[in-house]
Amino acid sequence: MKQTEKKPWFRINKDVEYSTSFKFFRENQIRIVNNGTINDFVSRIEAKKFHTVKSVFSNGEVPQPDADLMLMIIHKEILAGKHGKGTFVK
Repeated sequence: MKQTEKKPWFRINKDVEYSTSFKFFRENQIRIVNNGTINDFVSRIEAKKFHTVKSVFSNGEVPQPDADLMLMIIHKEILAGKHGKGTFVK
């Protein structure tokens, strides 16, 4: 049986491709924008806000474990086509 090759990118349109590598996605394709107690998880490569989270802490920051979990959820949603129908490409 031939092993299927993992495609490294998920193309939403001709100008937008998200990495299937969570590490690359987290480091290069998404960021958290803090505005008081509101934190927006936004794309670095397109004008898109994925999620908004209200902080329970007075400093307005999302705890790192919570931020990591939200980033994983967003990455899975992108690859499942929730944020734009797309295809896996090489």
